[in-house]
Amino acid sequence: MAFVSQEEPKNLDEALKDNNWILAMQEELNEFALNEVWLLIPRIPEMNIIGTKWIFRNKMDEHGVITKNKARLVAKGYNQEEGIDYDETYAPVARLEAVRLLFAFSCIKGFKLFQMDVKSAFLNGYINEEVFVSQPPGFEDHQHPEHVFKLKRALYWLKEDPRQWYERLSDFLTSQGYDRRTSDKTLFIKRKEDDIILVQVYVDDIIFGSNNEELCETFVEIMKSEFKMSMMGELNYFLGL
Repeated sequence: MAFVSQEEPKNLDEALKDNNWILAMQEELNEFALNEVWLLIPRIPEMNIIGTKWIFRNKMDEHGVITKNKARLVAKGYNQEEGIDYDETYAPVARLEAVRLLFAFSCIKGFKLFQMDVKSAFLNGYINEEVFVSQPPGFEDHQHPEHVFKLKRALYWLKEDPRQWYERLSDFLTSQGYDRRTSDKTLFIKRKEDDIILVQVYVDDIIFGSNNEELCETFVEIMKSEFKMSMMGELNYFLGL
């Protein structure tokens, strides 16, 4: 296991004194580069610039042992102006009753449920408006310190994040032959002759199951081909259930 810091820094100055947290921040920015999240451009007076800040969290396993230092760059979304920086923000979220129904249905049909989550889910959402953010504190470009980033993809804590991610995922699943339910827009179903696969989306957590294991394997393959996924195996615990 790699070395990790045992303490969460209270602010950026503390984080910049710890090599482990510097590496965590650099890892986050590497994800941004990989996902082509933004483009560095000159700043002009007419731009409404949204600030950015770092959030630091230690990830633990089920035994309470720290396994990873996670640094997340987020937008100060409270600075956004409706109609300028964003329009629609609503995104459907699976209700607990819907999750319970999925559990009950899987028991009746006798198939297992599996769980996967999407790494950096919100970075997969595309931005429809022009949104500009400040450079990451502590990691400003030395040659262009006054430049700003124009977002090509969603950034954490932007008001439209959940909707952009949901639309990207929904469009992808429907293109793969999955039918989105009208009564529960977080539930996707695909049938193949007498077989069926159910996919329930809860933000960046995805639960799925089928009476045919091949459908589950195919689902995992197509998801991994489009997104960076973490397969968490058979579902044992979810939302306190």
